[in-house]
Amino acid sequence: MIASEAIALAEGVRASLATLKDVHGIAGSFVCTTNGRLVAREIPALFEDAVLAEAGSRLLRVGETFAAGGDDMDVAVVRYGEHRIYLKSITGGMLCIVVAGPVNMPALRMAANLVGRRIAPAVARAQAELPPTPAETVPPSAPAPRTTAPTGHEAPPGMRRFRGRAIE
Repeated sequence: MIASEAIALAEGVRASLATLKDVHGIAGSFVCTTNGRLVAREIPALFEDAVLAEAGSRLLRVGETFAAGGDDMDVAVVRYGEHRIYLKSITGGMLCIVVAGPVNMPALRMAANLVGRRIAPAVARAQAELPPTPAETVPPSAPAPRTTAPTGHEAPPGMRRFRGRAIE
């Protein structure tokens, strides 16, 4: 993708994200591709792009966690203090909406659905065409050798554990 096309794509997505602020209580939003790449943001400059990309990649793992258990995550709400992050899975990525204070949840869901449908083609295109970031091009390092004896609490392949107990 040519740099000018990438900028135009991000501006189109950003304009759609700006409409979310019409819902009282929404502080801002951003969208990331499935590999954690920040596509666009409409959030105060207090948060740098690198911080949002890191947060996006961590929030995407929430969806991966559900997928590992056999469930698809369409929507999730992460609460921290009086704030929330409303997560909406879209084709090619995730829409992350930062909520500060009280919000009308039906209005938030409706706005997230509308914006998600509007930006999904651009996010999928960005996922397919944006060049990888330097972190994405570095091959993952080999896992470190175990330095302690097994504790007996490791789950066999295919089994999940919670607080040391097997969960089916």
